[in-house]
Amino acid sequence: MDLATLEKKYPISTEIRVKWGEMDAYQHLNNTVFIRYIEDGRIDLFEKLDMSSNMKNLSIAAILASIQCDYLAPVTYPDTIIVFSTATQTGAKKIELEHKLWSTKQNCLVAKSTGVGVYYNFKMSKSCNIPDSVVTKLAALKDV
Repeated sequence: MDLATLEKKYPISTEIRVKWGEMDAYQHLNNTVFIRYIEDGRIDLFEKLDMSSNMKNLSIAAILASIQCDYLAPVTYPDTIIVFSTATQTGAKKIELEHKLWSTKQNCLVAKSTGVGVYYNFKMSKSCNIPDSVVTKLAALKDV
């Protein structure tokens, strides 16, 4: 997959500069940092879709139920990673998250991730249906 394809397929992109202190003893980006970068992409996706307003107004939000990451190439400082993100509704309460991490220095895909988010009502302490406003926004992502 090339950069142009990623830019077309994924509506949200988040640029992150690799920091020297994020490398491990083997002089490459620590595997846990990839997960943090994916989190940055997920939060950026939620904010750009205004999904976080439901947390403020209704005390409901998507919480991460699972995450999986395939590491495709090592990353070293200095570099800039672009996290490409999208989400798809896969049930009344569930969304599937997808992320691709692109190294600008290496000009290639360095990791890919999938995850599951479940909508949760914090006042009632249980899962809940995805609000209609979010369903509409998630459906619009398919048209990108």
